[in-house]
Amino acid sequence: MTDGGGGPPAAHGDGHGGQRAPHDLTGPLAPYRSPRTLPPGQQALPDLPVMHYGRVPRHRPERWRLTVEGATRDGERHDLDMAAFEALPRTSVRADLHCAARWSVLDNEWSGVATRTLVEAYPPADDVVGALVYAEYGYSATVRLEDLTSPRTLLATHRGGEPLTPEHGHPVRLVLPHLYSWKGPKWFRGWEYVTEVKRGFWEERGYHAVGDCWRQERYSYQEEEEPGRG
Repeated sequence: MTDGGGGPPAAHGDGHGGQRAPHDLTGPLAPYRSPRTLPPGQQALPDLPVMHYGRVPRHRPERWRLTVEGATRDGERHDLDMAAFEALPRTSVRADLHCAARWSVLDNEWSGVATRTLVEAYPPADDVVGALVYAEYGYSATVRLEDLTSPRTLLATHRGGEPLTPEHGHPVRLVLPHLYSWKGPKWFRGWEYVTEVKRGFWEERGYHAVGDCWRQERYSYQEEEEPGRG
């Protein structure tokens, strides 16, 4: 459900290490590669490819809801319809998008609603450690509370000043610039606060519970090598 294959590719390199090596600026992608610092192993592309599992969902504004549920502080489930969501304060973030398939798209101008706005309106219980964020068709991803509440984490409705296209997540996609893009689903529908790590679609299939692109956290086996980061 993300640009980037709906998550990581089926197979790629070793996915660990963390050393920031110089970028190779030769080869067929040379016009799109950047000498600026990227996460290890990433190469720049000129624009977002369209990649996801399944068909693009049809948006039905009258039926759409964004939900905050699970271990909320007040014990209640909270649903926002489209009008309530569109009435929330808006903000913008300029950020790169990094896919676990080893490509990046630089300097995206995202605008939408900061996730912090909803976390402050519907806070988690004191023992919450994170959230299971989810989208259409049952796609989900594991996200730590500190990542969900990052000041740069956004419920994006626009990119480059234009509304998101259906292929890129209209009406809402989750953007977490410091994590691999499988953590930020297109066609976003809400999150469930959790009191222990609950693995999402790709995490159940062997991918990392955190997914920090700067640490190359692709695979679940790396969690055993990094105590406290699962």
